[in-house]
Amino acid sequence: MRSMKQMMIAAALLAVAGGAVAQVPVLTFEEAVSFALRRNPRIAVARNSAEIAGNNVHPGGAGLLPRVDLTGSAYYVNTDPAAGPESDFTATGVQVSATYTIFDGLGNIFRYKRLSSEGRQGELDARDQIESALLSVSSAYYGAASASENLRIAGDLLEISRERLERTRRRAGFGQAGTVDVLAAQVDFNSDTVTVVRAEFAWAEAKRNLNVLLDRTIDTDFTVDPAVVFNDLEPLQEMREAALSDNAVYRSSVESLEQARLSRNITRSAYLPKLDLSTSYGYDRSAGDFDVTLDEADRSWDVRATLSFNLFNGFQRRVDSKNAAIQVRSRELLEKQARLDLDRALAGAYESYRNSRIVLDLERRNLESARLNFQRTKELYNLGQVTSTQFREAQLNLIRAETNVSTARYDAKLREIELLRITGRLITAVGEGR
Repeated sequence: MRSMKQMMIAAALLAVAGGAVAQVPVLTFEEAVSFALRRNPRIAVARNSAEIAGNNVHPGGAGLLPRVDLTGSAYYVNTDPAAGPESDFTATGVQVSATYTIFDGLGNIFRYKRLSSEGRQGELDARDQIESALLSVSSAYYGAASASENLRIAGDLLEISRERLERTRRRAGFGQAGTVDVLAAQVDFNSDTVTVVRAEFAWAEAKRNLNVLLDRTIDTDFTVDPAVVFNDLEPLQEMREAALSDNAVYRSSVESLEQARLSRNITRSAYLPKLDLSTSYGYDRSAGDFDVTLDEADRSWDVRATLSFNLFNGFQRRVDSKNAAIQVRSRELLEKQARLDLDRALAGAYESYRNSRIVLDLERRNLESARLNFQRTKELYNLGQVTSTQFREAQLNLIRAETNVSTARYDAKLREIELLRITGRLITAVGEGR
């Protein structure tokens, strides 16, 4: 009775690990990326940050546009002198004024260039966050693919053990196998059942993790496409040039250096005179008693040019200039360090990817040998020429070889995706379905 119950459990597990999975929708890697780009909260926040940085790039923020004000005033005065009659009057006025800085040592020009650099840096920082999110999605997707493959492999393992257990029982019924052989087959069958249960849990957990990154309900069911397509690698030097041109983190350090240089220019502009042009047009009226109307008001219009030059401000200009120069030197050091970090990361990722492809090829060759060995051992086992221990060893060697190939395949793909991120082409590449 117990054996029958175990067989029924195993049949259910095999259904889950086999054909039942095919009944749910298949989520491809391209579809997962598309979901993430449209719905992942981290990506949405990064895009909002980039939009804010772009909005800040405006001539008005740098002082390149005039300022226009509309002002209105009214005040009432009542005097009660010690000697003489009491008197009171009301003054009212409305005025439109405009002020524009014609020259301030080119400080407004440098401020606008700094705003533009900050806008580009905002876009780079947002792209870095998007790439980081896509890397997480890629890792979760291929982690789910690996879990799915492990579940399939565990199902195959359990099916082989089930067939072996049934065959051993039949042989024991004919007196061709002993109780020890049946018990050994039963133990292996039970162990493989536990392996399937654990693989099923890992698969369910991987799906939940991926659903969260895609901003879907965690119980959304799907399966994944286990196929992996690798792209041809460019020479390392070409990849280095691409990284220096497009890597988001490195380009952000370059923009920081540019901003420090522009800030230094802004501090130097304070040593030059400032020329402002202003104009105003308005109505003014004074009347006895309390009267806030503008009836019969006087009109006034004026234009004024103001040239100013600061002679002394407590040495603050000199302090600002020194600090700006120090900031430039610091940013130059950070840019140099960022370049070295990029070179190191690229070289390491490149070698890691090449090694992962070599490992994948070796694991595939090992899998072919394991399959041939298992087929031959199975034939000899059916003929009674090898022991159950030898059969089990060949079976486990085959399962390990299949698992190693699956692991190596997805590991190599993730390392390729990391190379795309370092060279600044991840978003473009995954958008094209590579």
